[in-house]
Amino acid sequence: MNRTLILLLVFCGSLFGKTKVTFIVNPISGVGKQKKIERIVKKNLNRKVFDYEILYTAYPKHATELSAGAIKRGSEIIVAVGGDGSVNEVAQGMIGSSAALAIVPTGSGNGFARHLDIPTDIGKAIQIINDQHDQWIDTVRINEEAYLGVAGIGFDADVSATFASFNIRGPASYLLAVLSELPQYKPQYYDLIIDGKPLHKKAFLICFANTKQYGNNAFIAPNAKIDDGFLDVIIWKEFPPHAAPKLVHDLFTKHLEDSKYTETFRCQEVILKKPLKTLHIDGEPLDFDGDVYIRVLPSSLKILTPNSDE
Repeated sequence: MNRTLILLLVFCGSLFGKTKVTFIVNPISGVGKQKKIERIVKKNLNRKVFDYEILYTAYPKHATELSAGAIKRGSEIIVAVGGDGSVNEVAQGMIGSSAALAIVPTGSGNGFARHLDIPTDIGKAIQIINDQHDQWIDTVRINEEAYLGVAGIGFDADVSATFASFNIRGPASYLLAVLSELPQYKPQYYDLIIDGKPLHKKAFLICFANTKQYGNNAFIAPNAKIDDGFLDVIIWKEFPPHAAPKLVHDLFTKHLEDSKYTETFRCQEVILKKPLKTLHIDGEPLDFDGDVYIRVLPSSLKILTPNSDE
């Protein structure tokens, strides 16, 4: 943001009052960077333009309550401080409102923030709030829930459930969850209806992606776009053990969709017929009773992102 615009914002703030910002912090997210948030916000946030408050979550879904309440009190920017699950919870209280979501990524994977090129350095992430460059993005409705990035069923959902049971978060714990699940995991058959067309598939996992990656640069849907009005469905088919190293390489080099063991569909609505296993939504495990309905909500959330013109 140029100096003239910053001065204009300061001038407008003096006339009309400061912009209200609410930081919602998950105190147990990721690897502990969120513990520094109060000091770093005080140092980096432009307090000539913004008034702010910092709130802490205390239980599951608390972030959704806090974000909805902050909007009712007049907050115009809601900042999710945490990982993908925390961002999801904060956003669920904001979808359809005029408030803007900002992200300070402190999670284990930070797939959603990485998709948007939001830095994991807290000070640099706060600078994005100062710049106030926004865009409208799609969200995804899954029965009565919503998500922003990636949902799925199969191996990745089992890993998410195991990871959620650990007391210590972080990449090492996630790797441990992968290694503990892989030897015993068996692909399952799934029935789907994709934009009205039925499909019966045996799969290692099925991913419903609004963004490109799980996190840590593992690109499950490298061609997904967050503002195109479509969902990318990735079916990772059963594969022989000798193919695993190449598939892992493809996952981290944005070539997974080129593999003969994957199949991709771009759609607006999916019905997953009575899955008997846990799903994950932005990395958080969740059980559903009966059919699962998934559909895109185009341009339903305003979010602060890096200004690519700078």
